[in-house]
Amino acid sequence: MARKASIENLRKAADDTAARVSELEKQLEEAKAKQAEAQNKVREREKELQQEENNDLAEKAILFFGADINPDEFEKEMNELLLINEVREYIESEREKRKAAAENNSDEIANDEPDNNTDADTSVDNAAAD
Repeated sequence: MARKASIENLRKAADDTAARVSELEKQLEEAKAKQAEAQNKVREREKELQQEENNDLAEKAILFFGADINPDEFEKEMNELLLINEVREYIESEREKRKAAAENNSDEIANDEPDNNTDADTSVDNAAAD
């Protein structure tokens, strides 16, 4: 018959398991703390990058519009510039559409030409026969 486990061995195994669980819980808490720290660093760096972008924009605004421009004037000027850009994009897209359509039409015309007989040729041949 198989030997039964003693109560001392069972208690020792339970204690070992409890100690292992406690150790793993500590490691989990440490990992969570490191994760939170890393997320904070990411947020701080994102804020820094956003601030740098805002500073670059402000420098360009001062360069193009002068230091004495107020926010309303700046917004008006930016809207005008964006509108000009939108118009340019529209014109370029229309040019590309027309160019593509013209290329398609020239390809179709080249493919639709008859071999050697045209209406003009047959009318000349008919007039010569008369």
